Amino acid sequence: MKNIILFATTLLLWGQCRPKEIPQAANSLDKELRITLNQTIPLTGSNHTDLGKITLVNLNDSRCLANAMCVRQGAAITTFSLEAGLGNQQNGQLFIGDFMPNDVRNKRNLTADTMLVQLKDKESYQLILKDVRPYPGTSSEPAEVTFLLKKP
Repeated sequence: MKNIILFATTLLLWGQCRPKEIPQAANSLDKELRITLNQTIPLTGSNHTDLGKITLVNLNDSRCLANAMCVRQGAAITTFSLEAGLGNQQNGQLFIGDFMPNDVRNKRNLTADTMLVQLKDKESYQLILKDVRPYPGTSSEPAEVTFLLKKP
């Protein structure tokens, strides 16, 4: 009987020791944008305000094929055009993967997948390259790029 009470008490206490999740403040401006090559999608704010549009101009995916042995990991390099109002057009490149030796910013670990952009509302946003799918050698589907647009 003592063992049952001890076991029940231990089980009860162990159940109370789970880590509590701290809810993160939701930013209504954090938006995932999924886009394919040569596609243009609108950028909208929290109240469906027009902030501009983005076009995926080029995608160069040189990542190592799935199940292949490669010397280098390779990189997925996206080139995009961001239109944010009259005469305000920004072009940029973001990449994931190996460091690019011709990256003039020379800050691969800090900025290669993130760029600060200004949209129609004159506010600054971070455009972050989150993913390029499918991974080379896993599917013949058209490539899809996922960006995250958020307030810094």
